[in-house]
Amino acid sequence: MYEKKISVANPGLILFLLDDSGSTADGFPGTTDPVYKWIERYSGIILKELLARSTQMQGNRVAIKPRYYTSVLPYGTETTVWGDLIMDIESTVKKYTGAENSLGLGGHLEGTDAKKAFEKAFNILQKAMKEERFRDSFPPMLFHLTDGLSATDATAVAEKIGNLATGDGNVLVVNAFIGTQTSLEYKGPEDFPGYTVEDEAGPSEDNVRLFRMSSKMPETIRQNLVEDGIFPELRQDARLFFDVRSKEQLKNVIQVVGSIGSRADRLQR
Repeated sequence: MYEKKISVANPGLILFLLDDSGSTADGFPGTTDPVYKWIERYSGIILKELLARSTQMQGNRVAIKPRYYTSVLPYGTETTVWGDLIMDIESTVKKYTGAENSLGLGGHLEGTDAKKAFEKAFNILQKAMKEERFRDSFPPMLFHLTDGLSATDATAVAEKIGNLATGDGNVLVVNAFIGTQTSLEYKGPEDFPGYTVEDEAGPSEDNVRLFRMSSKMPETIRQNLVEDGIFPELRQDARLFFDVRSKEQLKNVIQVVGSIGSRADRLQR
């Protein structure tokens, strides 16, 4: 399980669920720029990396293969769609760069209704996974970035999403809480061990809830993150739950998306 190669025949699907509530206009800890700006910058780095993995030379010309697809859902009180519902990676990067490296975030979607956002994500993923192109692929990944407390509980919907499956495994649900504090002691990405039990994610009940909503990390992804030096001390059985205390941690957490098929030899036409 979780060993399928990313290819044109079996492409990867990544759904970004991005908190765009009013609080994301506040400054990121230790910086002068708002939270949403850092989310856009580092998301863009990964999008361009995925584009590079989809690019190859054919004779004397460059060809871009649709190995990755994305769906970007900013949310607050309501959930919106950036671009088309599902876009190939070339279209995604063109739209991102054409908008001056922006995903349309701005902290203008008021409150935080995570349940509604996860419900929309579930509907998109459920429909997409019935399509032939995704049916047997490496499972889709839902990547949720939030900096605040939700007014609603998305636990039940997250569980439904995690029960969706391709022929290679269940959908992976990633939750990253920006700016929170936990009981886990570490200095930065270099010694981040990952969260394996609820007590480490606490004491905040909101943190614990996000921990419970997060998938257990497949060993294939953990190995890539360790070998690439992204999280070299990551433990086995860690959940795909992260607390983001700095822009450096945000950059590394977003690279979890890139850990899908991160080796060149995992790619095929």
